[in-house]
Amino acid sequence: MVVDDIANNIAIASQVVKRMGHRFIEARSGEEALEKFLAESPDMILMDVMMPGIGGLEATRRIRQAAGSRWLPILMVTALTREDEILEGLQAGADDYLTKPLSLPVFQAKIQVFARIAELQQELSRHSAELSAYYRQAEDERRLGARLMAYMVNREGLDDPALRYRVTPAWHFSGDLIAAARTPGKCLHILLSDGMGHGLPAAMASLPQFDTFYAMTELGYGIGRIVEVMNSRMHTMMPQGRYAALTLVSINPAMGTIEVWNGGNPYPRLVDANGKIVKHWKSRHVPLGVLPPEEFSAELEVYSYEGECQLFLWSDGLTEAENADGEQFGAERACATLESAGPEHRFETLIQALDAHRVGTLADDITVLMAAVPAPGTMVQPVSHVADAEHGSDGLRMSFHFEAQDLKNLDVVPALSGVIERIAATKEHAGQVFLILSELVSNALDHGLLRIDSSLKTNSDGFATYAAHRQSALEELQEGFIDIDIEILRRDNRKMAKITVRDSGPGFDWVARSQMSETGLYGRGVELVRRLSLEMQYIGAGNEVVVYYELSPASHAIGSNPGHLLMQ
Repeated sequence: MVVDDIANNIAIASQVVKRMGHRFIEARSGEEALEKFLAESPDMILMDVMMPGIGGLEATRRIRQAAGSRWLPILMVTALTREDEILEGLQAGADDYLTKPLSLPVFQAKIQVFARIAELQQELSRHSAELSAYYRQAEDERRLGARLMAYMVNREGLDDPALRYRVTPAWHFSGDLIAAARTPGKCLHILLSDGMGHGLPAAMASLPQFDTFYAMTELGYGIGRIVEVMNSRMHTMMPQGRYAALTLVSINPAMGTIEVWNGGNPYPRLVDANGKIVKHWKSRHVPLGVLPPEEFSAELEVYSYEGECQLFLWSDGLTEAENADGEQFGAERACATLESAGPEHRFETLIQALDAHRVGTLADDITVLMAAVPAPGTMVQPVSHVADAEHGSDGLRMSFHFEAQDLKNLDVVPALSGVIERIAATKEHAGQVFLILSELVSNALDHGLLRIDSSLKTNSDGFATYAAHRQSALEELQEGFIDIDIEILRRDNRKMAKITVRDSGPGFDWVARSQMSETGLYGRGVELVRRLSLEMQYIGAGNEVVVYYELSPASHAIGSNPGHLLMQ
C-alpha cells in the first residue's frame, strides 16, 4: 500500500510495484490508509510523512497498534533529513525510511529486501503454528500417558503396610517404575524397573512388565518364572536397543527366605534391627530385554534371614545424585546413613540425607523403596471374612494328575490357584490352602521324584546349591507323576478340605522332615503345614500325604491348630 496525497507520487510508485509482480493498493490520506489497512491487510506500506489531516507519523502509530504482533514493514517517505525527525519516524513504528525525491532503484531494492524478510517471517509463522500444534498434541499424549502410567503403577499392592517408597522423576514421567503384590500364599513380590533413558520412552520400556508381574503374582508363580516371561515379552515387543534394569524380590515370611533376581540395578541391602547390613545382592544378570529367551537366565539368589529386617532398594539415580561440587551421593554414603538410624526412622533419614546432598535439576530419576521384613515364621493374615457354611460345596471332589513332562513345563500350584479361589468353600481360605499345596507338591517333586536332599541347605549359600541341583534334576526327569486330590467334606460336624498329594517316587524320610534342622534352614515347610492344618498324615514310605484343613473361621492363624502329625 502506497500512502501519499500527491497523485503523481502514487502513479510513479505503482509502476515500480506492478513491474515487480506485486499487487498495488493506494491511499490518499492517513484516514484512508487506516481503513484500507483494516480491509485489505497489505504486506508492506510506503507511508508519506507530510499529509493533511492525520499525518504519516500518526497513521503509522495507529496502523502499528492495529497490526499487533503481526510483522509489517513500514517505510517512511520524507523530504526531512534532520536526525531527530528521522528518529521520530522510527519511534512511531517505521522500519526504514526513503527521502524525496524518491529514488526508484533504491525503492525497488528496499521492496526486494523486505519481500525476502516477509517470506522468512511467513515461514517462521508456519513453523510456529506447526510447533504449537505439535505441542498441543504432545501435551495430550503426555496427559494420556500420565493416566496410563498411573493406572499401571498405582495398584493397590503399593498400599501394602510393609512398604515405604518415593519416586522422584527427572522429567514429566519417571523411567523408574515400581510394583508390589502378594501371592495367594502371602509372599510379597516387589519390582523395581529402571528403563533406558528418561521420561515417557523410558517408562514405556517397562510397561510390558507390569501386567505380567501382577497377573502371575496373583496366581502364585515364583519370581523366577515371572522374570522369564517378562524378558520374553519385552524382547519380542520392544524395539532393538530398548531395555530395562530390573530387580525382582520375593519375601516369604512364613519360610523366612528372600529370593532376588537383579539385572543391572544397584544392590538391594538387607538391614537388621541393629542397623547392620547383613546381606546385599549384586547384579548377576544383564538388564531385561537384552537377551533372547533361549539365552536368558532366571537363576535366583535365595537368602535365609533371621529376625525382623528391612530391605532397601534404589535406582542408580540415588547413587549418582550430585551436590554443588559435583560429588555423587554414592552407595557408601547411603549404607552409612542406613546403619546410623534406628529401624523406625531409617527410610526418612535416607531421604533427608539425599535431599540435603543433591542440588539443582535432577539428571536421572530417583526411586527409593523400603520393605519391612517380618520375623521368620510369620504368617501375613488376609482380611478376615466369615465363611458361608451353607454355600453348597459339601461332597465336592477334584482330582489332578501330572506326568513328568507336565511337571517340567508347568508350575502346578499356580495353575490350580484359580480353581481354589472359585470354590465357594475354599475361597476365603485360598491363601492357606495355596501354602499347604505349595509345600506338599514341592516335597513330592523335590524329595519324591527328584530325590534332592534338604541337608544341602545347611547355610545361606546352600540354597543356591540346592536350586542348581533341583534345576538339573528337573531337566533330566523322564518319568513319574504327582496326583492331587481336593475334597470338601464334613468331619465331626465341621467343614473340612481334605488335601491328598501322592507321587510315584520311592518315598522319603518324612520323619526327619517333620523336624526342623538345628540351623532352621530346612524342615520349615513340613512345620508350616503342620501348624496350618488340623491334621496331617503321612502314608506308607512317605510318598503320600493327607492333610485336613478346617474351613471354619476360627482356624486361620498359624499356631491356632494342634497340627497332629500321624503315620498310617
